[in-house]
Amino acid sequence: METKQLEKKLGSQEEFDETLIQENACPEVGELIAEYMARKGLSRADLIRRMNIDRNYGYQLLNGTRKPTREHIIQIGLLLELDINRFQRLLKAARKKPLYVRDMFDAKVYYAVKHKMGYEKAVEFIGANIKNKRA
Repeated sequence: METKQLEKKLGSQEEFDETLIQENACPEVGELIAEYMARKGLSRADLIRRMNIDRNYGYQLLNGTRKPTREHIIQIGLLLELDINRFQRLLKAARKKPLYVRDMFDAKVYYAVKHKMGYEKAVEFIGANIKNKRA
C-alpha cells in the first residue's frame, strides 16, 4: 500500500490498527534494491561491477550484512535510473536523509534524476565521485 493510502486509511479509522501498520511496513533496503534491479533487468553481479566496488563488499551491501552509505544508495539509484519518487523511497528505506534541493550536491543529484541523465552523464554533471562524497 502506498504511504498516502496508508495515511488516508489510518486517518479515517476510529481505532488504531497495529496490524495495518505491520502489514504495510517499509520494505528492507535490500528487498527494494532487488525489486528495482528486477524491473531494470540487472543482476547483482552487474550492479556491483557498475558500482566499481569490491565484489564481497557489494554482495554484503545487497544482502544486508553491511549497511550502505548514503552515497552508495545514491549511486545505486542512479545506476538503476530510478524516478525521483522511487529514488526518495530507496533513501528512506535505507534510513538515509532524502534529497534536499537546497544542498548543492543533492540538488545536482535531483536534477540528474529528473532529467534522466543516465549514470555516466549524471556522475560527470554532479562533478564528484559519489563514493567519496561525505553526507
